[in-house]
Amino acid sequence: MTTIILTSTVNVNLKKCCVFQKDPNDRLKTYLNSILQWLNNTNFNIILVENSGYNYDELAEEKEIYKNRFEVITFVENELEEANYLKKTSSKGESELFSIDYAFKHSKIVHSSNFIIKITARYFINELEQYLSQFDLNNYDSLTQQDRSRCEMVGSHYKNFSSVFNINLINHEKKYYGHIESIWKLRTSKYENNLTCKRFQIEKTQRGGLDQCFVSI
Repeated sequence: MTTIILTSTVNVNLKKCCVFQKDPNDRLKTYLNSILQWLNNTNFNIILVENSGYNYDELAEEKEIYKNRFEVITFVENELEEANYLKKTSSKGESELFSIDYAFKHSKIVHSSNFIIKITARYFINELEQYLSQFDLNNYDSLTQQDRSRCEMVGSHYKNFSSVFNINLINHEKKYYGHIESIWKLRTSKYENNLTCKRFQIEKTQRGGLDQCFVSI
């Protein structure tokens, strides 16, 4: 079973770098449009992790309908003692890594997975399930999107989770490096059996960090 971890932040921390879409209502609308498509149009396990405390009450019906494969895991980053170190950084990527790790530790369904893919919650990839059906993911250590300089999607075999999704941003020189795109590329590049996906077309979607829309991942 493949599990998708969708990462969201409805109420942004303005101390983080590169935040364009700031209005919670706009962000929520974008997220809901994507999340509902993941639930209604795919058979993946879906874990939605939200780090600003939003409970997604709008998805109450879906939480019941898809209860065997859908979880919403919510926390407030600024209120967790174990996340205190994030108050010292402006890196959104570092916060996202914490969210992914938090979801892994608190999920009830993730540990039945053989492969875990993190996708930024605002994006829905319609072709992904059909595309991945061509591959036995047990034969792959990690997964990346076509453009490895971007960071919307990255995955790992369950056995490699602690390596690919380690919360410590350390580069090849053993130094802290807050540029998450480079960290994903560094970590997945060490595996020979990495699945580099095709370029997927997606519906035009506003980016969270820049005044730009993406039409592909």
